[in-house]
Amino acid sequence: MTPEQKTADAIRKVMIAVQNAIEVGHRSSMIKADDLVEVLLAIADELDPPLATLVAFEFACPHCGERRDDHLVWHDDEFVRCSGCGTEYVPD
Repeated sequence: MTPEQKTADAIRKVMIAVQNAIEVGHRSSMIKADDLVEVLLAIADELDPPLATLVAFEFACPHCGERRDDHLVWHDDEFVRCSGCGTEYVPD
């Protein structure tokens, strides 16, 4: 696979996840700067996966089970947003 194909595949994979999150109501169709940053970081992670630091199972995303701490973004110290599926939740 060429670098160009790998890049295109990573973009497609992340965009499918974003479209799914919009369809189920976890993400607005109006993009904000924070959303754009999350999407671009997700693409970068697809191209060059970081060494993951995992959170405990009880703090994982309740929708998709995501446990990588860099994919679980705290907002206002009140709730977490999973950058993989867009779910927002308050960890137990």
